[in-house]
Amino acid sequence: MHVWSKLSSAKWRDAWEERFLGLGQTNAVIEELPGGKSVRVDVYCENEEDALAIMEQFGGRVRKLKQENWAAMAPPQRNPIKIRDRLLVVSEGDAGALEKLRDEHPGREVVSIPAELAFGTGDHATTSTCLRLLVDIGEVFSKAGHAWSMIDLGTGTGLLAIAAAKLGAKPVEGFDYDETAVRVARKNVGRNKVEGVGLYEADVFQWQPEPGAWDVVVANIYADILGANLDKIATALAPDGHWIISGILREHEEGVRASAKDAGLPEPKVIRKGKWVTLLGRKRVSS
Repeated sequence: MHVWSKLSSAKWRDAWEERFLGLGQTNAVIEELPGGKSVRVDVYCENEEDALAIMEQFGGRVRKLKQENWAAMAPPQRNPIKIRDRLLVVSEGDAGALEKLRDEHPGREVVSIPAELAFGTGDHATTSTCLRLLVDIGEVFSKAGHAWSMIDLGTGTGLLAIAAAKLGAKPVEGFDYDETAVRVARKNVGRNKVEGVGLYEADVFQWQPEPGAWDVVVANIYADILGANLDKIATALAPDGHWIISGILREHEEGVRASAKDAGLPEPKVIRKGKWVTLLGRKRVSS
């Protein structure tokens, strides 16, 4: 076990929480230091490679924990997260325990996402809202008897892509600029035994979508990245395509909505949960 640590100004606390705690991670600790002007960020990693990858991106330092401290720092199992009446997101990875959960929750698809160094374990407001909206959209397609496709920009742990596949989407793609996230997401696809999901490393700023290729586009990423790429999301959407964008703080909502309008996307439905905002829309409704 290794730990990455960094001291930072307290004004950046929200950003650190969003990066390492905001989407449900349990292997990080953010501590306010005496005086209230600084915070220390610690992220606990199973191997040195992951810790060094964080250091390369954010600076700071890496140290090895003594063997006797490992058990104490192991992240606890999270309570299962129920999404509508269709999904159950759990951190459990044991096959026997997962089978028991399926028996205890008939009618729900069980999605296993252990806490690792990537965004998206289901219990943050942005992720859970995206999951609920995916369930709703999946039901629309199912009732209409139509197949549907989905792409997940900034896939993190792959949770949204995996959930979409379990809800009937095919094909499903997801990408992330973070190599570690892609590795974790691919592991989770195998863990959940879903097919038709392609995951790869890519930068949304370099993404060149095929026009009209996707029935659903989901992006749960930073507001400034969303704002700069909404024209691509509009291009990627099929006629009547649904778009879900999240990871937006309330103070950035108006700017993102203005960018969506500039990209030719109709006025979206706005879902606010605490300080977080999710936007849901459709590209065009057929007459």
